[in-house]
This record gives sequence, C-alpha cells and structure tokens, in this order.
Amino acid sequence: VTVTDQAGRTVTIEEEPQSIVSGYYISTSLLIALDQKDKLVGIEAKADKRPIYRLSAPELIDLPNVGTAKEFDLEGCLALEPDLVILPLRLKDSAVILEDLGINVLLVNPESQELLTEMIQMVAKACNRESKAEALLSFLSEKETYLHAALGNADAPSVYLSGNSNFLSTAGDEMYQADMIRLAGGRNVAAEIADTYWAEIDYE
Repeated sequence: VTVTDQAGRTVTIEEEPQSIVSGYYISTSLLIALDQKDKLVGIEAKADKRPIYRLSAPELIDLPNVGTAKEFDLEGCLALEPDLVILPLRLKDSAVILEDLGINVLLVNPESQELLTEMIQMVAKACNRESKAEALLSFLSEKETYLHAALGNADAPSVYLSGNSNFLSTAGDEMYQADMIRLAGGRNVAAEIADTYWAEIDYE
C-alpha cells in the first residue's frame, strides 16, 4: 500500500508490518486500539508513567525504549530491525536516516481532531487494519454527537489548561487539547495563541 504521512511524504509499504517501533505515545496508544500491540518491538521512553499502558497492555512497559522526540535513540531503533517506524513530526531528520537504511517511516502530527482522524486512517491502512479504524472512528463520532446534544444549551465555562511540567505552559487553538476543551463544552482562554506546541506565558 502507499500512504501519505503527515509530513506530506509518500511511503510505500510492500508487506504488512510484523514488527513496529512507535516513538510517540499517541501512535502507541493507537496501535493498541488497532489490535497491533503484539507487533510492537519498541516504544517511546517513560512508558511506565502512562496509566493507559498499565490498564490495556502492561506487557509494553517492558519493551525496549527508543527515547523521546528530544532525544531519539536512532541506534537503539535500528537494533530492533523494525518493518515500520512511527515517529512524531518533529523527528523528520531521524526519519530520513531510517529511510536511507531501508526502513519505512511514518511521521504523524495529530494536533487537531481532523489530524487525529487522518492519522488513524493512515496508520490503519499501513497496518492493514482499516476495518478496525472505521469502527474506532464510528465510536468517536457517536461520542461527539452525544456531547454536542448533551452540552448544546449549557453555558461554556472558561478553561485554562496547563502543561504537566509547568503551570505557565498552555495549549493554544492549534493543539488537540483545544479540541478536547471544545468537545467538553468549554472555552479555551488561550484560543488566541497561535503556537503549534506548548506556549510559555507569564502570570500576568
């Protein structure tokens, strides 16, 4: 199959991947939802800090880690000999190196509801799990419809969402967290911030 990843790169996958490295917790979580956890051979660092893994796939916690978006372990990833690697968009340079060595790489950037849907469809196609993705997206659509109906007449409270490492770090309108606030019936007070990553602000 041929897919276009979220960096606009065309990636052709000759055979269904049997070993996958995920360097991003969102793509790792998606692979669990697509019933691909048994194919994972390596995941991002700090997996033991994510409750979703302990609840749904505790065996992943013991897999080799390939670092973070800031400190990706390229050699460690290569040592796992994956058929497919899924990385966040920020690791474009590592993707080029891996591809030059003959490894398929998908770059993902699920920073809005639309981009998340696009990522789900793309990864599912690459892994031959499109029917599973359709069921997942149908479930999400049902929940969105329910939320709109349930909260349609409610007053929208002002919401400030802070980062988990700094109270003065927040998510602007370009981030998926802003969509979560809207879906929950809130109004993001940082909606005017145009940063595509966590924005640093001051108390004032």
